[in-house]
Amino acid sequence: MAIQMGTILINRYQICQELSHKAGRRTLLAQDLHAQKLVIVKILQFDQGFQWDDLKLFEREVKTLQNLNHPAIPKYLDYFELETENIHGFALVQTYIDAPSLEAAIQNGRKFSETEVIELAEGLLDILIYIHGQIPPVIHRDIKPSNILLTNRSGNSIGDIYLVDFGSVQTVASKDSGTITIVGSYGYIPLEQFGGKTTMASDLYSLGMTLIYLITGVHPAELTQVNGQVKFDSSEISRKFSRWLEKMTHPHLDRRFDSAKSALTALKSEDGSNGDYLNLRPAGSKVELYRDRDRLKIVTLGIDVSTESSCVSVVGIFSTIIVIFIVVFNLGVTGYIFTVFVGIFLLIFGTIHILNKVKYPRHTIMCIARTASIRIGTFHERSQPIQWQTQWSHFKDINLLAYNPGYKFDRYLDEQRQVIQRGTVIVPPSLSIYAGNIEYKVGNNQLSQAELLWLGKELSDFLDLEMQTIYPTPRVPPEPPSCGGC
Repeated sequence: MAIQMGTILINRYQICQELSHKAGRRTLLAQDLHAQKLVIVKILQFDQGFQWDDLKLFEREVKTLQNLNHPAIPKYLDYFELETENIHGFALVQTYIDAPSLEAAIQNGRKFSETEVIELAEGLLDILIYIHGQIPPVIHRDIKPSNILLTNRSGNSIGDIYLVDFGSVQTVASKDSGTITIVGSYGYIPLEQFGGKTTMASDLYSLGMTLIYLITGVHPAELTQVNGQVKFDSSEISRKFSRWLEKMTHPHLDRRFDSAKSALTALKSEDGSNGDYLNLRPAGSKVELYRDRDRLKIVTLGIDVSTESSCVSVVGIFSTIIVIFIVVFNLGVTGYIFTVFVGIFLLIFGTIHILNKVKYPRHTIMCIARTASIRIGTFHERSQPIQWQTQWSHFKDINLLAYNPGYKFDRYLDEQRQVIQRGTVIVPPSLSIYAGNIEYKVGNNQLSQAELLWLGKELSDFLDLEMQTIYPTPRVPPEPPSCGGC
């Protein structure tokens, strides 16, 4: 039922204008007769379209605004029950922000430069850092142009930024919990939100889609998708910003930024790598890294070289024993025929073994969980579970990340301080994680320097632990003294 303009609610709030009307919900501009200022009144009506989930969301919005205090977020002012002739329900009163929405600016033909879009992104990420930092974290779940307000534009500045409409907000009581209510606006909703579960990274996806809308002028719902990843025209923006947006809007959580803080760090970085190290991964690398907020997993793909070497060694040993046996005992033609058959058998056996490994390669895996442990194991694509090779350590015990870029030398001092010269010795690069007195080697000395540097940057960021670069060079004898020109 319509609400008459001029109606005064609870002898205080005089309705001036209806701003929006959805099923069961109205947003009104009203005059606070006590404070003599304009306010926003949101009303949830008990009409035919009312559902109990609507009341749950409405009460959650009220409670959330009561606990938030940020200059870019509307402030809670009042909450009361309505029982009038035309209205039955509840009302929320919040501060009024006199500013047009970003959606209105787009519809009016306003264009945004890359600099302005980045400024907008930084401002909104600051807001998300604040709400995600609440205890429990607050997830907006409906970031889109109509819920972003802009005002006081001056010069090259985009102006003051506000995030409004917390009607879809979700509070997360624990990091494993989520919501079963699907809310949000089509085109801005990430895949996990369609499944009824959201995380803080879900807000990052919505923000990323909003920014892409500003750049392309195309509504997110109309953009082409390939394997769930939106494709957009990035010819008007830098490659660095384009990569950043791609990560913001990645369909899989473990490939998205894990927090607004890390997204802001990457956006502000000068070299484009701080907080986003995917560009450090060498081309053609067989190492895969999977990461989300609480877990990091490194999988080294390929054949287990040690296993194949063992197989070849066994074949060689058996062959050598048979030849020695024939020579010593002079078995003649019969022995040679026997040798040929055994050799063929061993050759077939070794070949089948190696081909089987090629078809089902043996992988090495390192798994680190914030809430549990760090472990290293191996597995075949056809076999489970993982065969863990190391004893496990608690995450909290990790105290050192050491990177050695590799080195070479041609002489050194032994324990008796004797000079040893045996040609050039090459020490391969290495990366190790230490938990107390336990060492976990990344890649088992089979990865390149570039791969280890990339993984070291990722681990440093995940562990919040500075990577220590070490050069454990052997003792090198001093240079002979100069003879003073003689």
